[in-house]
Amino acid sequence: MQNVKRIFVKVVVFLLGLSTAVSAWAGGLGKNAADITLALAPSVCQQEITGFGTSACWWSHRVTDDSMREDLMKQLYSEDGLALNIYRYNVGGGVNPDHNRVSNTWHNTESFYVFDEESGKWAFDFTRDAYAQKALQTALSFGCIDTVILFANSPHYSMTVSGEASGGVADGDPNLDPAHEQDFVDYFLTITQHFLDAGVPVKYISPINEPQWGWGGPWVHQEGCHYETEQLARVLHLFAEGIEKRNLPVKLSVPESGEIGDLTKEYFTAIGSDPVILRNTGSFAYHSYWKDTLLEDKAHFRDWFDEQNYADRTLDMTEWCELPNKHATTDPMAAVIMARVMANDLNFSRVNSWSSWVAVNGEGINDEGLDFSDGLFSADEAFTHYEKSFRYWAMAHFSKFIPAGSYLVPFASTPDDYRKSTYDRRVDTDFAAFRTPQGKTVLVISNEGPEKTIRLQTPGLHMTVYTTDEARRLEPTYNGRRLPTLTIPAVSVTTVVIDNDLGGLFR
Repeated sequence: MQNVKRIFVKVVVFLLGLSTAVSAWAGGLGKNAADITLALAPSVCQQEITGFGTSACWWSHRVTDDSMREDLMKQLYSEDGLALNIYRYNVGGGVNPDHNRVSNTWHNTESFYVFDEESGKWAFDFTRDAYAQKALQTALSFGCIDTVILFANSPHYSMTVSGEASGGVADGDPNLDPAHEQDFVDYFLTITQHFLDAGVPVKYISPINEPQWGWGGPWVHQEGCHYETEQLARVLHLFAEGIEKRNLPVKLSVPESGEIGDLTKEYFTAIGSDPVILRNTGSFAYHSYWKDTLLEDKAHFRDWFDEQNYADRTLDMTEWCELPNKHATTDPMAAVIMARVMANDLNFSRVNSWSSWVAVNGEGINDEGLDFSDGLFSADEAFTHYEKSFRYWAMAHFSKFIPAGSYLVPFASTPDDYRKSTYDRRVDTDFAAFRTPQGKTVLVISNEGPEKTIRLQTPGLHMTVYTTDEARRLEPTYNGRRLPTLTIPAVSVTTVVIDNDLGGLFR
């Protein structure tokens, strides 16, 4: 981060109760650990947290009722709700009326770029995607949003090889026609200017999304576009030049790689190797899919990222949902797993921000009648009603208590053999610690296993505890003087807020 003010905090983690207890690093605890002691002592903190967010993709344009839209955005983007500060707006690639293989109506987008039959030319119509634009403006009205990201899953269908925004003719075919690369840049930057002119605080643009996946072929079900590294670099160079020529007050957030494996390092290296792209890049972005328990991969990826010396650029996790989704919206384990992934991404990959994939998704009803939607909310096909998922509460345990400008509190390093055991073993309790700008210490604890006892050897006079489990939803379960011991329920997420007594050191 730019001129980051270092705050001095250190957490030393001890596992007590078993002669063979293993020390934890960055939140991992053994299944058999019954007692955990957390102690704080001065040290250097980790990365600054710039916020939490979600995507308005594939649902906001379906909300036609004003009161419903107001309620949803209040629950997501107001202080009374999740207080999210990051809003990801989907710049849809549109639907070719003569050639569309996407059958899911939720995944068909309305584009600002339309063919004018009278003139025989393509033109912009910013009255389109009206409900999605209303959703954004409603969310902004609550005053929590400081970062809007315009992202595209695909170029406009008129610029693609297949004539669709849903991938190439064959699986793995790049779908942006090389002859239309500059057209794609001009199209996207014109849309960016429209939002800026409308007063939208666009901080980042993200024209490429999950470029390594094949898309197209027989797997067409949503927007997507594959890019080989050479074309990705060429297109982003054009975007960087366009930002400078138009003097736009935005940065690139790229490449929104689908996971930290595959071609991610190659994509990052291509971006960092081009001075024009790099100086116009504010955020290196990736998605945390398929790595939910691979903590060593996350830590090694961050080590590699730090070695690249991308000074003043954040590392942001911009999409996640459980894949495969094994937990229904009414299963508290859905919240626990999401909280665990958030803690691990913040601790091991040390990301600056964390965003879920979608705020609302369609119901996924199985044969047993259970809803396996992966959103924070689940809505019926016609969007006449919606229900809150347990994942909503997982986000709340972080976003409501850890404002932008907080810092991650690092856990003490452990010997390599202990660290490796943490990587290799399946753990059932994870936690992350933060210091807020107000000088509070916030601990978020996810527990997938049985009830745990945690001893808190932390400075502070006052403590508030919030719990989500099968019976409770972010329920205040304690408010009073700092307790030395906490009982963490089975299959739960717990947030502990401690007002410390260290005075101006953390202010």
